Amino acid sequence: MPPAAKQPKRNTGPWSSLRILNSTSPIISKDIHAFLVACISGWDENYTQDEKRSIIDSLPPQYRKYDVDSNGSLICPISIDFVLDDSYIRAAIAKFTKNMTEGFYEKIWQTRAKKAMQERRDGKFDEYLQGYTEEIFGTYEITADTVQAEADSSDGEWRGNATKSKQRRKGHQDT
Repeated sequence: MPPAAKQPKRNTGPWSSLRILNSTSPIISKDIHAFLVACISGWDENYTQDEKRSIIDSLPPQYRKYDVDSNGSLICPISIDFVLDDSYIRAAIAKFTKNMTEGFYEKIWQTRAKKAMQERRDGKFDEYLQGYTEEIFGTYEITADTVQAEADSSDGEWRGNATKSKQRRKGHQDT
């Protein structure tokens, strides 16, 4: 008799993504930036070595530094000044909060988004997009007449129509 299949871990704990990353999450109304500052400020007091290693492992590769201090304790690879002053962190937190408020991290939204992406890949919206583009920009057909420029270029590279421009460039190269 084959061994029983392992049951996948349920994502239902109090800190699970299902409970935290949704539009009704209490995190939305909290100051996430202050939370990050507090986490980094209390790096040595609040985390075990295993927790520190786990946090460092979850960082982008350029920040995964496992330096140790004189006591052999892992040093936080992100400085408190970086978190306090970096405008990208502030913008990312604002975007994260907005996305969470909009429900973009909820399973149903993720499922619908994946389905829409697959439908787009399959060409379901090609006809609609073609019509929409033509409605906004009009139809465009490339002909010999449309290649002729009717105005000067903004950088002075060519003037008048393209034919004269080519002749001028050709003459310019000869001199």
